[in-house]
Amino acid sequence: MLEGTTSDLRYVLRVLRQSPGFTLVAVLSLAIGIGANTAMFGVVRTLLLTPLPVDAPEQLSIVGWTRAGDFRISQTGSTSYEDPATGASYRSNFSYPLYTALRDAGPDDVRLFAFAFLRGVSVAVGDQAAVLAGGALVDGRYFSTLRPRIVLGRGIADDDRPGAPLVAVLSHSFWMRAFGGDPEVIGRTVRINGNSAEIVGVTDAGFKGLSMGGFFPQTEITVPLHAQPQVYPRMASGESLFAADDVFWLRLVARVPATSSLRATEQTLEAVFRTRPSPLIADDGHLPSLRLLPGSQGVQPVRAETAKLLYLLLGVVGIVLLIACVNLASLLLARGVSRQREMAVRQALGAGRARLIRQTLIESLVLACVGTVAGLILAVTSRGMLRGFLTGSLGSGAFGNVDMEMSIDPLVIGLCATLGVGATVLFGLLPAVRLSKLDSISWLKQRPGAGSSAPRLTAGRVLIALQISVSVPLVVGAALFLRTLANLGAVELGFDPRGLVMFQLDPGYTQLPPEEYPGLYLQVLDRLDAIPGVRSTTLLENALMSGIISNTFVDVDGASRNLYRNAVGPGFLETIGMRLLAGRVPGIQDTDDAPPVGAVNATAMEELFGGELPIGRFLRVGGRDVRIVGVVNDAPYRNQRDPVPPILYESALQRQGYGGHHIVLRTDAQAGPIEPLIREAVARVNADLPVPGLRTQADIMAQTSARERAFTQLLSLFGGFALLLASIGLHGVTSYWVTRRTSEIGVRVAVGARPHQIFRLVLRQVVVLVAVGLAAGVPASLAAGRLVSSLLYGVAATDVRTVAVAVVVILGVAIGAGFLPARRAARMDALVALRAE
Repeated sequence: MLEGTTSDLRYVLRVLRQSPGFTLVAVLSLAIGIGANTAMFGVVRTLLLTPLPVDAPEQLSIVGWTRAGDFRISQTGSTSYEDPATGASYRSNFSYPLYTALRDAGPDDVRLFAFAFLRGVSVAVGDQAAVLAGGALVDGRYFSTLRPRIVLGRGIADDDRPGAPLVAVLSHSFWMRAFGGDPEVIGRTVRINGNSAEIVGVTDAGFKGLSMGGFFPQTEITVPLHAQPQVYPRMASGESLFAADDVFWLRLVARVPATSSLRATEQTLEAVFRTRPSPLIADDGHLPSLRLLPGSQGVQPVRAETAKLLYLLLGVVGIVLLIACVNLASLLLARGVSRQREMAVRQALGAGRARLIRQTLIESLVLACVGTVAGLILAVTSRGMLRGFLTGSLGSGAFGNVDMEMSIDPLVIGLCATLGVGATVLFGLLPAVRLSKLDSISWLKQRPGAGSSAPRLTAGRVLIALQISVSVPLVVGAALFLRTLANLGAVELGFDPRGLVMFQLDPGYTQLPPEEYPGLYLQVLDRLDAIPGVRSTTLLENALMSGIISNTFVDVDGASRNLYRNAVGPGFLETIGMRLLAGRVPGIQDTDDAPPVGAVNATAMEELFGGELPIGRFLRVGGRDVRIVGVVNDAPYRNQRDPVPPILYESALQRQGYGGHHIVLRTDAQAGPIEPLIREAVARVNADLPVPGLRTQADIMAQTSARERAFTQLLSLFGGFALLLASIGLHGVTSYWVTRRTSEIGVRVAVGARPHQIFRLVLRQVVVLVAVGLAAGVPASLAAGRLVSSLLYGVAATDVRTVAVAVVVILGVAIGAGFLPARRAARMDALVALRAE
């Protein structure tokens, strides 16, 4: 038996080598289906399913609260949490006095800890230039309660007290980046925002803090909570954050052991939350509610909209695997039918039924194994590409990219391979099993090409129609997103993005007092202006079309109106490329000791002042009167999607933005070559000023549509692959149909049928199959469009023109697949065809 199996294996390899087209298509079908699903599930598992690499992460709960009615508190770094069970939104921050009350009142076996994210801290090692790192302020319970793995030294414990020496714990990635993995790093010092700190520990490579990235970065530097006045004093304005009852700046996480009731713990904490005096307790009859939310994945999971898209993409690659298996099944059926005469000859020569089935089984298993291995290779090699597609679309700002360590899941590979192997073996064996039940001598006596003798391959035709139907939503989706990108690209910008390069500069990372910030900005701008290739420079609080905005309510003629704000520096118009419509814009003369001034855009002039020129008018903004000195043209603020709002452009030298300002350069040079010169220029002004990576305006604009771009690219890729597979299967089925009807075609030609009539006859079969697939696929695509309607711009998910274009594309591809068999039939010689009889 072993010898026979070895002989069959050699024969199978020889046959597959002699049919390279079939072998390549079959292997690639499986490879792409398995590879895409494995890689995509790795993304979904990393972002949505993988718990924190800490001890018993299922015991962690996020503490959130909600309250109806009006209340006045100040929130710093606040975001919201969504309850996965109800979809309700809960606020994230607490005051320090409220935290201590909850901590002390909790059950004995429940531990509560507090921390605050820092979007960025300046870290300098020795004489090296400072770099920007994501940070966190944590209390002394953070490491002992969270219990991440410490590879060197220890965590923060008794160091969290007023007046204690400043210490820091490094993440593994920052340890490798700044110290090259030096095992003697414990005890060394670094400068954190200009303060000397001793390194006491390094966390494991898998632990990146409680944020996976996005609005808040992954944690690279961890310092004690009570070091806030020293490390990050700008978080407080006036009263100490540790005494202020109305400043909510801390996030809370509780570890509730399995022996305790989560609901009972929640009720205990809520009782304290509702009775302790705080700004949330008022006489309006509304009481706040406290909730313990799942925290096994950290406190900042992927937003619900992004999670929906990730699951949708997972469904898309599942459809691709289905198409691959269906295509493989139709190819195997057609191949098996075309080889039935060969099998009949082998059976007539003495091959038994078991031998024929075994040979077909070996061929199917070889194809399945090679396809699975190729799929695994594709999954490994495509992780970088998939990561590039998705990380930019998940992040925000300078720390936007999510560090996704996409792993290969053996279970997913096993499931995908099982589906692929099952389809391969099942549809590969069907023709052999069918033939083994027939009399081979009687079958061989049948004339080849006789219309009644050859199998109709009905299953193959059904499978082709199914392929087309499941391909339609992918093609329609790709067309909708292509139109979305085209519509976004056609938005009138109102400024010139070409040659704009920028980075964020924050004097708060130094020990300079705030009154010296304007002078530091001007020194930096002067040095940057001297760099060859730099045409002009300016300041911006918020980069245009970055998704980050500032707004406030102002009083205009007794009415409260919403006004958007941005701070600009000298050289604003010539650097950004906007037009001055009247007056002037804030310039170098508008410093902190000058009266506050600002310019408004055309929309603000229209909406706030009825179209009258507002120069000389005043707006009460942020507790001060700002005099309007000019009007500029409209330009998008948040992104291309939103209509241009009313905007006030204030002087950056008069108003210090939270988190510093962007330094914007208009340059004739590429960003890469001038980046070292920019870093050197900034370091000469102040060595503690970190310069994050340069970003071009084009990159920032692309960031705002990154999800749409990634979805378009992936849908186009998978939709194209689906169409390719469907066309290959359709070509095979049509070729078989022509072969099966050879004698009929010969008769038609003999009695006077013209070539174009034969051509239409064959293509009619193609059109019928496509019509059946479209009849099922178009309604499915219209229903699926609702899932992505929020991402579309300028086009509806049910847009008839887009669906019609997609249908035409599918029909064109299908006709192209049937063109060669139809042409071969149209050129058929009647005498040659009739000899088949």
